[in-house]
Amino acid sequence: ARISMVALATSVSRALALRGDLLASLHAEQTDCYRLFHGAVEGMPGVTLDRYNELLLLNTFRDPPPSLLGELEDVRAAVSEALPDVHLSPVYWCDRRRGAPGGGPDPSLPASHYASELGLRYLIEAPAQGRDPWLYLDFRAARRWLRANSADRDVLNAFSYTCGAGVAALAGGAREVVNLDFSASALSLGTRNALLNGQMVPDKTHPPSPASPGEGRQTSGVFSTLRADAVPALRAFAGLEPALDRRRIAGDRSNGRGPHGKRGGGRRWASGPQRAPASSFGSAGRKFDLIVLDPPTWATSSSGMTVDLVRDYPSLFKPAVLALRPGGSVLAANHVSA
Repeated sequence: ARISMVALATSVSRALALRGDLLASLHAEQTDCYRLFHGAVEGMPGVTLDRYNELLLLNTFRDPPPSLLGELEDVRAAVSEALPDVHLSPVYWCDRRRGAPGGGPDPSLPASHYASELGLRYLIEAPAQGRDPWLYLDFRAARRWLRANSADRDVLNAFSYTCGAGVAALAGGAREVVNLDFSASALSLGTRNALLNGQMVPDKTHPPSPASPGEGRQTSGVFSTLRADAVPALRAFAGLEPALDRRRIAGDRSNGRGPHGKRGGGRRWASGPQRAPASSFGSAGRKFDLIVLDPPTWATSSSGMTVDLVRDYPSLFKPAVLALRPGGSVLAANHVSA
């Protein structure tokens, strides 16, 4: 269905008026990244508008009208009226439909543009068309909890993406945070986020940067990254044998989907040469005090391993629990919409 853009700026103005107290409280705690308009509950399904410091990010998930680009400056003006003391870039439109060619224009953000949340800084750039930004706003409650509950704990941040949860845990006093993800580029961004906040990274070629405003000192814990598929890594930490991908062994080419293209079936974890050796995860059976389990709804790693959250969550949760020390905690997230 095509999105109706009639009076988009008016709808945004109405939404901002309702958020006045919320925005004031966010600014007071040094947060400048948040959702300004959520069309699904504010009369325009398929449209969201987010702020990340200077960046205004408009996401559309349905067919946009031809007039959309012409209305972007009106949207910016509506936000500027509500936030008169904030410098805002032109609205950047991200078309989230699969394979969509649309979007833009270039917001011309400054180099190393970042947004702040709870006094911590996270690098943010205008995302490529159809892609997510580098910080998920809907995980803020979890990052807030981690800052309040990570003191003197060893933390494993599984499916870490750009390590936002890891940065928050270390800011909360964690002894060590291990950020686990199969994406080298995401982990590189995560390391830059840690350095941006004056956190200790065990790499002598990248000394920590000065502490961010509001932090006042360098954190004492250690921030590290581990590039690996999460499932075999979790099983190694738990002291479990690797799970085999029976479909690959049998030569199944269904790509993890059942009859008629529907997702279903058994586990599809490591198999043969695809599986990294347990030694690559450090000491087998290593334990943590807190594990963040934030898997995507569906993902395929460079080695071909897949995670289907609907089907595979038990296979993720069990090794996470077994990789805990006595009294430890799992912070588990589930992003399946229905």
